Amino acid sequence: MKLTVVIPTLNEAVDLPRTLDSLSFADEILVVDSGSTDETVDIAKKAGAKVITHPFKNFADTRNFADRHASNDWILSLEADVVVPRSLAAEIAVLPETPAIYKIGRINIIWNKPILHTDWGPKDDNHIRLYHKSLGKWSGAVHEQFVGEDKPKQLHHYLLHYNYATVSEFINKIDSYSNLEVAKRRMTNQSFNYSNLFLEPLEDFIKRYFYKLGFLDGFHGFFLSLLQAVYYLTVNIKLKTT
Repeated sequence: MKLTVVIPTLNEAVDLPRTLDSLSFADEILVVDSGSTDETVDIAKKAGAKVITHPFKNFADTRNFADRHASNDWILSLEADVVVPRSLAAEIAVLPETPAIYKIGRINIIWNKPILHTDWGPKDDNHIRLYHKSLGKWSGAVHEQFVGEDKPKQLHHYLLHYNYATVSEFINKIDSYSNLEVAKRRMTNQSFNYSNLFLEPLEDFIKRYFYKLGFLDGFHGFFLSLLQAVYYLTVNIKLKTT
């Protein structure tokens, strides 16, 4: 198949080279940049990628924009901190040309450790990332998803997602992602209530640490479960105070 790899970027000079180095199998690399002020664009161009600037509205809009400008019908949609191992590239290379949609699991590497549980393991972080663009489009402002017409198939090998290098990076993402979630809730007329203030953080911690076996990830699983609970607490506080 003729394949375009799509990568949205905003100041990704640190992570992007590692991702680009893993994409030698791609027929086209399309970087959609939202106004980087570091070396992101130069790095992408030097690697042979096609770069288009597009103002950021939301993640789904960026990916749909990229798909419209891709030269090929087959799309592998990634992030700038995701690596495609050779085993996965080889699996993709022998797929049939027949239009289809494929899920690919990701192993998240957080604070220098692969997380296999805590709702960040490859069985949970398993979404449509490879598809024929005629079969659907992206939807969702925060946690965007490809919504397709066909039932997705499953690839066996995983992506590697170098997700959070530091705790500070995680906390900064809590701030930015919670803003997007608040905007999303207000668009659907969801208002603050005291039940959510307490229940959402508690339920998410219980889900990640116990039901999703976060305790098997050691202290990483415990700390990640706590910080994700803080994310939901932050969302509800912002709903009330902003």
